[in-house]
Amino acid sequence: MIDINAVNDYLALHLQADFWTALDSAKKDAAFKMATDDVCAYLGISEIDPLRIFQLCAVSEQAVFLAEHYDKLNSTDQIKSEKIDGVGAREYHQRSHANFSPRALTFLERESEVLTISRG
Repeated sequence: MIDINAVNDYLALHLQADFWTALDSAKKDAAFKMATDDVCAYLGISEIDPLRIFQLCAVSEQAVFLAEHYDKLNSTDQIKSEKIDGVGAREYHQRSHANFSPRALTFLERESEVLTISRG
């Protein structure tokens, strides 16, 4: 199992390093916990293996993504456009793939390939 220090180390040389280090500890811990849960659920595993680099990268990328975008991801204001001529119409934004960071998904796809067992 990984801890928050591994994520802090990963994000120390990240383009979002300033954003991550400016967060308070409670927000970092919450983002780390949620990211860990997201990655475990995606991969169908019970805990993150600290020796699997793609798992660590996915958790780190997902943690900073959630910390930055959580309010927007869970906003009820998802209306893209609205027309009020007579009856009216609304068009909503499509939600992203399970609210995952695109970079986290890249690492998860690579990790999924490693975990795939085939009978050939």
